Amino acid sequence: MNGETSYLTHLAEVLWPCGGLMGRGGQRPVLGAAQLAPQYGGEVREYLPVPSAHKPRVILPVTHRYAAARGIVAFGQRHSFAERLRTSLLSTAFASGVAPLLLRDRLRVAAGRTIEHALSAALDREVIIAIHVGPPRANRKPVLLLLTPGGRVVGYAKVGVNALTSRLVRSETAALNRLVSARLPDITVPRLLHSGEWNGHPLLVQEALPVGEQTERPTRRQLLRCVTQIFALGRGREVRLSRSEYRRHLLRRVDALGARPEAPALRATLERLPDVGMPFGAWHGDLTRWNIASTPRRAFVWDWERLAFDVPAGFDALHYELNESVQIGVHQGVHRWLDSGAWLLRDPLLRATGLRPEAVSTVMALYLIDLATRYLHDRQAEAGSNLAAIDDWLLPALASLEERAAHEAGDAH
Repeated sequence: MNGETSYLTHLAEVLWPCGGLMGRGGQRPVLGAAQLAPQYGGEVREYLPVPSAHKPRVILPVTHRYAAARGIVAFGQRHSFAERLRTSLLSTAFASGVAPLLLRDRLRVAAGRTIEHALSAALDREVIIAIHVGPPRANRKPVLLLLTPGGRVVGYAKVGVNALTSRLVRSETAALNRLVSARLPDITVPRLLHSGEWNGHPLLVQEALPVGEQTERPTRRQLLRCVTQIFALGRGREVRLSRSEYRRHLLRRVDALGARPEAPALRATLERLPDVGMPFGAWHGDLTRWNIASTPRRAFVWDWERLAFDVPAGFDALHYELNESVQIGVHQGVHRWLDSGAWLLRDPLLRATGLRPEAVSTVMALYLIDLATRYLHDRQAEAGSNLAAIDDWLLPALASLEERAAHEAGDAH
């Protein structure tokens, strides 16, 4: 049993405490997370781990082919031609009923009270689930697509499966409650439909946003308009870095890293950054191509689990740009980001927040320290994230930004 199969069996124990077992199509189970009812008494449902139990990315119902096909489309990454082609082929295979004949691994769930029962009761309608598992990450948690038997999307649910993901689910629940009354003129946020617990784990259900073939990745202007509107949820006032609560909080987070070898370099850089003034407000915390879609008039933004306040202006723009840049490779992408990130922060839309040219490199350095601290606390490197290897790329980039920040502050004086 490899790590991914172990994760899958643990996930089965969380979602289906009545019992779930791994096996092959047409065979008795060979790997177990719990014991099913004796001799498969009662109804036993089957799910397909796709592409396999050893590399699960989505888990789809075998007997509801239209719901399974809809799950493939909803969870498919379609940012490139190859991704769109793969999604199209898989969805066709499920809609036609061919996929269960080609995919051998099965997850069998016994009769009894399951997550589907709890979600159906919460929403007062029958729901079928398709599950996005995603690649190994420290913050990996199941995202459940909720569908009617006919394949119509009802909403999405998230379940915390460990200490980190449980904290994030609770944080997103609080964020969605807070955003109900927020003024975001050009942004649509999913409504919270239900929150509670399942099997001792935090659970939230939110509406599905109208994202699909009619939406695209945001243009630069749309992105920055989103960034500034989210930023405006905070106070948006200018404070010198040395007097900011943000700096004090970031220092505490760095100190909490304890004996981590990266901590001294992060703290030393933070203490040496120039004491420039900058505006502080809110940021989404994980604004990437996977959490935003746009039409010409509106942006749809989801995954608000890292919403935070009292942070420097421009963090969301830098985060989006960094994740875009590294699509070509971490080192080459970060080198490009050092220029493109600064260019974004000097855009008139961000200048309107009060961000001054002499603070640009200081804000970029603060963002990298913040990101490194997050990755280290969440142990992302241990989960295999390339960006989380901060001594390989982030610390060198931080040294470059520290030098640039000193020059910018000196030129301003």
